[in-house]
Amino acid sequence: MVKSILPKRPILDSIAEQFAVHTATDVSHKRSKTSNEQSAITKHPLGIRPFGNLILCDNDAYFSSTQIRAKFLGYFAILPDELISLVLQTLGATELRRLGYSSRIFSAFAAQDDLWKQLFVSRAKSPHRWHGTWRRTYLEIEEENETRFQCHGFYSDTLYRPFFCASCNLTEYLQTLRTAGSDSTTIARLSQCPSKNEFDTHWAFRPFILEQHEWPTWTIKDLERKYGSLRFVQECVQWKLAVYSQYMQHNTDESPLYLFDREFADKTELAAEYKVPDIFAADYFKVLESIRPDYRWLIIGPERSGSTFHKDPNATSAWNAVIEGEKYWVMFPPDVLPPGVFTSDDESEVTSPLSIAEWILGFHKAAMSTPGYRDGFCKAGEVLYVPSGWWHLVVNLSNTAAITQNFVPLPHIMSVLQFFHHKKDQISGFRQSQSPDDDDENETPEMDMFNIFIQRLKDSNTLPESTTQKIDEWSNSLGESKWTKLTDGKEDSFSFCFGEDSTDEES
Repeated sequence: MVKSILPKRPILDSIAEQFAVHTATDVSHKRSKTSNEQSAITKHPLGIRPFGNLILCDNDAYFSSTQIRAKFLGYFAILPDELISLVLQTLGATELRRLGYSSRIFSAFAAQDDLWKQLFVSRAKSPHRWHGTWRRTYLEIEEENETRFQCHGFYSDTLYRPFFCASCNLTEYLQTLRTAGSDSTTIARLSQCPSKNEFDTHWAFRPFILEQHEWPTWTIKDLERKYGSLRFVQECVQWKLAVYSQYMQHNTDESPLYLFDREFADKTELAAEYKVPDIFAADYFKVLESIRPDYRWLIIGPERSGSTFHKDPNATSAWNAVIEGEKYWVMFPPDVLPPGVFTSDDESEVTSPLSIAEWILGFHKAAMSTPGYRDGFCKAGEVLYVPSGWWHLVVNLSNTAAITQNFVPLPHIMSVLQFFHHKKDQISGFRQSQSPDDDDENETPEMDMFNIFIQRLKDSNTLPESTTQKIDEWSNSLGESKWTKLTDGKEDSFSFCFGEDSTDEES
């Protein structure tokens, strides 16, 4: 199972400098038509500035900032801002509010929305209505009733950076790449669906966007009208779709909540309203029947939401169909590590920037000149194919709805078997029970998936002889004789069973 390790963020000023040229026009328009400010960086609502700005300040301003810090933080002034925020994570809602009364700087620290998100999620209570921020929603207060204050003269990357990343117009910046992109780095676009043979021989190991396919004409509004009272999974919460729709329209999160629901087919009639593209229909994980991991999801998210760099689980491939909105994809081949992403030798641990915005601001320019880089825009009615093992990041450029499925095509059966054999500790999603009450989809029991998959493939009699021979040769080269024994009848059929008491996370 892949773990995520949160690294220290890069210096803000360098990423701001790279991004400024792309946002100046939009930001000035958003402020007001009469604004005289020329800065490309949006002003923090509390007047807080990035710490790097102190470099440009004169001695008096620097001295003043030091005095402000000492006066309003007291003994805490000697601590790094990141450490202060960590300390505040141990406090409850009452303590945070009381701390906020002590000074305007402490009030800024105590108002960090991530702190209130943590409190809200731990309370495990679904809101009746979204109030625009986690703090206001937790306290059930309206925006006009929230106390307003200013922290002029205070410089802090810890407090400024999340606001900066959440305020940047990523969509406008990324749209500049649509016409500037190189044919050699743009994800291939297919106007016609290839045949199964063309897919197996030419396209199975390359990402592409299928332009022609018939999809339902759902809109997020349609889904809300029909299923607004139903609860769907949005990462760490499970809210009614009507409430999540309010969140989509108005939130300040650096990484907005992403609706990623694996049970949509049971909750709704949506699964019966679309057809899997023919070239993706051959799915060899079907032989696993009830023990296969969850493989299809309804995905809905606001602008800036999405998924940071990852590989799909169990060496599966995937297709992602956009129903409404538009997605931007960045992809790298299995053997090319994206800039800003670090892994352990076996890729069981992945370290990457905290948010999509931070990666784009800090590493996108370097990524574009990295061998293997691919990017592309996938709009409503189009389908993107993700080959097994490819790194991919995806960000929504507007409110977006999509359907995605993981599958195992014929050319990637060997990839899956190799994964099962060499990375047993990273196998995820297989459960002895498929009960809807099973909450942890990553809890994989002790199951010999390598031999189970081989057994099921053998029983299905669906593999071409050439694939059977490849598996046989590879298995023998590893000293694994199970496949040969199963296929030549020299060993009793391999079997497995689960006891009656057995119980049981875009692409």
